[in-house]
Amino acid sequence: MFVTYEEMKENPAASVLKMASFIDDEKYAKPLREDPQKLNNVLQYSSFKHMKEVVNKAMDDLFNMTPEEIMKTNFPDQMKKTFSKLEKKDRSEASPPPSVNFIRKGIVGDWRNHFSEDQSKRMDQKFAERTKGTEIENYWKEYM
Repeated sequence: MFVTYEEMKENPAASVLKMASFIDDEKYAKPLREDPQKLNNVLQYSSFKHMKEVVNKAMDDLFNMTPEEIMKTNFPDQMKKTFSKLEKKDRSEASPPPSVNFIRKGIVGDWRNHFSEDQSKRMDQKFAERTKGTEIENYWKEYM
């Protein structure tokens, strides 16, 4: 199964049902089709907006934790060491890692705002080379 980000943005409900059907239609897709509230919950909690809010809240919480609280988390050891070494003042006054850059905007085609014309041409060329003769080369034609 192949689902593009663009497809998910254009029709999230159809994309969720497509994935649920692929995994197990009877177990996952059928309940979503029969109960619109379940489908709405999946759409709400898997939305870009919700994901961004959760990550931003988690980053805010992290930057307000004491070193002791950080060391008690389930974070990887290196992350614990890095964040617990920062003084609380430094963590709260410093800008948290820009979650906006991690989760950017969720906009189809926003790559155009980040690639130079040369980079875009090189990416198109490399993509064409690597996908030649496959169905994949056609998936994004209307978005390029």
